Amino acid sequence: MKWVRRIIMILLALGIAGCGFLSYLSYDKWKEADKEVTRLSLLKDTQGVSISTSENQESVVFVMCIRESDMAGGYGSGYVVGEPGDKAEYIVTNGHVVSYLEKDDSFEVRVYFGKNDYKPAEVIFYQYDKKLDMAILKLSKPTSDRTPVVIRDSDEVNAGDKCVAIGYPDKANDLDTNFAADIASQTVTAGVIGKVNVSPAGKSYKSFQIDAFITHGNSGGPLFDENGFLIGMNTEGREDSENVNFSISSNEITKILDKEDIDYTTSDDYIKSESADSKKSGKKKSELSKKEEEANTEKIKCFAFAGGAALCAVILLILAIVGNKKVVMVGEQDDGKKSILYCTKGLYAGQRFEITGHTMTFGRDKNTCTFVFPENTPGISSNHCSVYFDARTKNFVLTDNGSTYGTYLADGRKLTKGVPEQIAPGSTFALADKANEFRIEREE
Repeated sequence: MKWVRRIIMILLALGIAGCGFLSYLSYDKWKEADKEVTRLSLLKDTQGVSISTSENQESVVFVMCIRESDMAGGYGSGYVVGEPGDKAEYIVTNGHVVSYLEKDDSFEVRVYFGKNDYKPAEVIFYQYDKKLDMAILKLSKPTSDRTPVVIRDSDEVNAGDKCVAIGYPDKANDLDTNFAADIASQTVTAGVIGKVNVSPAGKSYKSFQIDAFITHGNSGGPLFDENGFLIGMNTEGREDSENVNFSISSNEITKILDKEDIDYTTSDDYIKSESADSKKSGKKKSELSKKEEEANTEKIKCFAFAGGAALCAVILLILAIVGNKKVVMVGEQDDGKKSILYCTKGLYAGQRFEITGHTMTFGRDKNTCTFVFPENTPGISSNHCSVYFDARTKNFVLTDNGSTYGTYLADGRKLTKGVPEQIAPGSTFALADKANEFRIEREE
């Protein structure tokens, strides 16, 4: 049955390879999912409900106040205000960005969404003095090219908080040969809030002192907190320092929006809305939960496949050891000698027979016996007795198989039916009336 063992060993080897490969794949997926779980957990712990910088860039626009005849004028940044899902219609920027209109009504305001893609805008609120530097623009036609910002109560902001400024600074624009007044042309800078409730020299409005880089062109652009909520509008900086800049606080801005009856989205409303959406989803799991489940599933699969490979390896090792080690079976001749039967008396007297199988059976039935007597042999049963060599004890084992007239040892003792009897090489035994006698030997 060696071929059966070999087939099993081949199948086990394939099992080891297959389980090992699947375990490797699951390990990779497990670690990738685990990394994502860590990232999402960190994001959840530090940010909760948040808006990404790339999403906020979708709210920022390039604003120009220009005279068509000689292309004179100035420019800055702005951002959309409104309710979630609304088309962009109202833009907030600094008053000084559109101040040319105060002096000369031949100037017009354009709000750009991309290269040569702009919409004319009407200035519906304007104030540029020591009390405030702010303007509200209304587009000639609402557009889906931008989305509204989410505004946070600036009184909740503290010194040391992180902040992000987005806009179109002139120093960057001058160097950018591909400047197209689109989202890709925006510059994102980060910093921290240095002071709160600061009034720049000669001004009375409240602002934040920030160290995020801003310059001409950033004017009117938004300042966001680390969760992506608008907390201010970048307004001015000290000429002698790029790290001391000022951003009008969001509460100054919302006072005007309320006065002008212009809708906007607060961070509180946004968070409540997001939480409600999460609850409404019911059976729908959060991204974090899905990743945690995926990581656990892949981890279990990884260990299961690894365990399968290990089990196959152990079984294969056992079979390999057993296959290389000679296993002594009952009747197997492991000393290089042969088992020889000599007929010393009777029908086959003088003849020599080799016991080639594990067992030699004596009797008249040619279907079950290996040493067959003629049918009319007196005293011999159909299946009389059997003998084999036990390599473990180095003796022969003789058993009477229920014969009618018995099997006898050299000392005349009759064997008990069905009970094996060990006899040493060179011993003799007889069948029935002792007319047929045999001697068994071990020879080279």
